[in-house]
Amino acid sequence: MGLDEVQALLLAAWESAAKTLPDAVVDPTRMRWSAPPTTELRLSAEGPHDQPSPGLGTLIDLNALGPGEDNVRTEMAVTITRSPIMHHQERQTVLRRALVHMARHFGYVWAEEDLL
Repeated sequence: MGLDEVQALLLAAWESAAKTLPDAVVDPTRMRWSAPPTTELRLSAEGPHDQPSPGLGTLIDLNALGPGEDNVRTEMAVTITRSPIMHHQERQTVLRRALVHMARHFGYVWAEEDLL
């Protein structure tokens, strides 16, 4: 799986969780938050329970992020604190920035937004 496919998958999941589901239940503009809304984006590599988990680099082509521990890490995650009410283009921009932040935090120090 390439990073473009990962971005498309995460964007679709985020939009479903932040837009489609709440729209089906309540008017999002009338929601009151008890705390700042957060979204966690996570990449994880899992395998059979009785075997070691594969590294992310065996399932996702992380070469565009530059050198890192792509065959060792089994997961990476980033939490975004932001209103879930945003347009598709804005959410896509935030997603790209969040992925770069996540990559840098997990050892891909050369990751840049324009590489995604």
